[in-house]
Amino acid sequence: MPDLIFRRYIMDHANLVTRKRQAPTTLDLWDAFDDLRREFERTFGDLEFPSVSGLLDCPAGPDIDLVEGDDEILVLADLPGVRKDDLELSIQGNLLTIKGEKKREEPTKSHKVVRTETWVGSFSRTINLPDSVNPEKVEADLRDGVLRIRIAKREEAKRRAIQISVK
Repeated sequence: MPDLIFRRYIMDHANLVTRKRQAPTTLDLWDAFDDLRREFERTFGDLEFPSVSGLLDCPAGPDIDLVEGDDEILVLADLPGVRKDDLELSIQGNLLTIKGEKKREEPTKSHKVVRTETWVGSFSRTINLPDSVNPEKVEADLRDGVLRIRIAKREEAKRRAIQISVK
């Protein structure tokens, strides 16, 4: 009887060891970072490091919405705290690149930084635009922390209503 239990243990252990592991997905990795951050906060409590930036504090670039209308493509980018003088836009083919820098507002002598959660630094974001865009007709406007880029569609790509007569 003990021999049977030992064999079962060995078989179960062998199945666990030889089981194939699947590669983690990107989402799993972000979840792991969130778990690590939560564990750090749970362990160390309210320790604050106001002058230290973390690996994941600054996004790779601004959050972007791409909206297609009948005559144009509208790109909306969230850029709170970024001045228009610190932005650079370029289109090469169907690639739109938004580069810029968000600068830190330095505290005055009568103020000190107690907590910093906003990000500062350089960013760059490149997005692939639809083939229908006309890169020669572009307008951009930065207002209320949102960059609005309007890119006209080529004439042959615009929607047209055609009347068809029925005989």
